Amino acid sequence: MANQLDRDQKAGLFIVSYNVSKPGVAGGYNLQLKLSVYPPSRRVSGEAVITHATAQPLVFKSPVHGHYEENGSNIELFLAGHNLLQTQGQQGQQQAHALPGEDFHFDGHLKGGWQADAGSKARYAFLQHGHWTEVIGQDIQLSDELRHTVKSLNLR
Repeated sequence: MANQLDRDQKAGLFIVSYNVSKPGVAGGYNLQLKLSVYPPSRRVSGEAVITHATAQPLVFKSPVHGHYEENGSNIELFLAGHNLLQTQGQQGQQQAHALPGEDFHFDGHLKGGWQADAGSKARYAFLQHGHWTEVIGQDIQLSDELRHTVKSLNLR
């Protein structure tokens, strides 16, 4: 996703996916963002999935929504999440009920636009078992499949 694509993408909808982690830190948190971006209103929505391989493995999922601001060739991305609690309804059907309040916050600085060049950083926090965990100084990178697509299509 080249800078020209960023500038031309003022209408329509596009999808982007990021891995947010601290490279070289074994056992650290890993956040995967799968997002739909709607440029006319600068709105973003999608899903956040946080994993952490420890003695008590963590898998946190939350639908997210937010907005972005353009700052030159960079993007400031702001997301919030409201987790859905699955409950067993009448006649054995799964029903989703929104929990009150937010359970996820994300602030990201994407250098060079949506392609998230080197130096793109994020901080996020999530609510798990009644306690907030804050993760700071994480690197943002396009997901592997998007990086390979960008390279193979010569978009950089």
